[in-house]
Amino acid sequence: MDDRRDLTHEHGVRIAVRRLADTPDLGALAAGSADVVWLDSGLPDGAPEVAGERAAWSVLAVTDGPFASRFRHEGRRAALDVPPAAEAWFGTSRTSAEPAFAVLDGLLLRTPRQPEPVPGCGFALGWVGFLGYELGRESGGPDRTAAEHPDADLRFVDRAVVVGSDGGGWALALVADAEPAASAENRAWLEAATRPSPRADVVDVPPGLPAVPAPGRVSRAAYEAAVETCRREIREGNAFQVCLTTAFAVPGREARLAPGTDAHLLEYLRLRAADPVPFGAYLRLGVLRVASRSPERFLRITAAGVVTAEPIKGTRPRSADPAADAAARADLASSAKDRAENVMIVDLLRNDLLRTAVPGSVHVDRLCAVETYTSVHQLVSTVSAVLPAGASRAATVRAAFPPGSMTGAPKSSATAIADRLEGAPRGVYSGAVGYFSASGAVDLSVVIRTLVTVVDGDGRVRSRTFGAGGAVTWSSVPDDEADEVETKTRSVLGAVGASARW
Repeated sequence: MDDRRDLTHEHGVRIAVRRLADTPDLGALAAGSADVVWLDSGLPDGAPEVAGERAAWSVLAVTDGPFASRFRHEGRRAALDVPPAAEAWFGTSRTSAEPAFAVLDGLLLRTPRQPEPVPGCGFALGWVGFLGYELGRESGGPDRTAAEHPDADLRFVDRAVVVGSDGGGWALALVADAEPAASAENRAWLEAATRPSPRADVVDVPPGLPAVPAPGRVSRAAYEAAVETCRREIREGNAFQVCLTTAFAVPGREARLAPGTDAHLLEYLRLRAADPVPFGAYLRLGVLRVASRSPERFLRITAAGVVTAEPIKGTRPRSADPAADAAARADLASSAKDRAENVMIVDLLRNDLLRTAVPGSVHVDRLCAVETYTSVHQLVSTVSAVLPAGASRAATVRAAFPPGSMTGAPKSSATAIADRLEGAPRGVYSGAVGYFSASGAVDLSVVIRTLVTVVDGDGRVRSRTFGAGGAVTWSSVPDDEADEVETKTRSVLGAVGASARW
């Protein structure tokens, strides 16, 4: 591959590419940016070979370029902020009462289509950010909105750095013949991006301090009672499976940091060092700071229109004792309950994908495979399909939203039951994070094992929560379900010096 090149494209819009001499430190680059979306892939030693494809690329997308635009959906209204350089594509800044997925569909249609600039990497600039769980109301889910932050925040980014699992890095920037000043600005950014980057520091929890308690939104007894209610609904035929969740309020540790330092990013660096995963992410978007250690892909769509879902259902904690660890893995592999949970969601996703796929193209490629990561063993399945030529990416995502592994089945009744029992919006948690590339590719993770922080204008924390839950079936035991919630909190909360307290 050439170190310096421009991709050709119609209408004089193209991506300029620069190969980086050294592997960039994306954490340090994120620290030096304004709002940022860092899609951070990694794997622990000994991870299954199939997981390598998921962790092949990391993307650091910055939002301060001359073409950068913002789409957010909040209070059931869509707001679009467009700079003059991008008005030829997206129109002027405006607000409307349109549904989020309808607006997104229009934006993707108007995004200048680009070939993929780095072979094997689907990201060709485009729209990055998150879709919150409450957008499920647009596909038949409960009629709620998120609290304290938008239901969706997506940025059109014209600058990014991508890094492959082999350490190779490339800087990408959009240029357009009709906007010479903006293009010159992006070319200057490209040249600066080729210089060696600084290295990021990891902030440690002060040694010798006990874990601070992270109180639950409900008591353990209340959660177990809700599990029993789900079982009653299942017995009465109202659902086959319900994904029941709760949340924990996470206090922060005091730290002495230089003015302007993003303490949440430094904390995320510690999380990623402790628990490498294929779909890690750090988002700094407006009032939100999202630190995600998700191992789960929601949907991937290639530029050619092949769509893949990889739901996770079934989890066991790792053990430091090799024999006990092997026993936990074997127990998960043979668990009729966990396999039933996984198969139910696979069936749900087959139906979700069939809504927009070519008839007969939906296939189950893997069923209930055991994958092992730093803190857990888990059951993973793979469902794939083919979309018709020119199929709307927004419509495909909407048809499968929210992620089936976070809803239960059937989706409409299961989400209604969960919403009634939880009594609060989930927000970013249980939604999706990732990109809609200008190439037509899409890659979105399921937002689990994630700290969501809302700050005020001075950067002070207004709320800081960690969501966790599990699939309830007729064979669920309430005490076991509560134990599973606690297991899912440990890898993230333990790394930030906190512990779940019901």
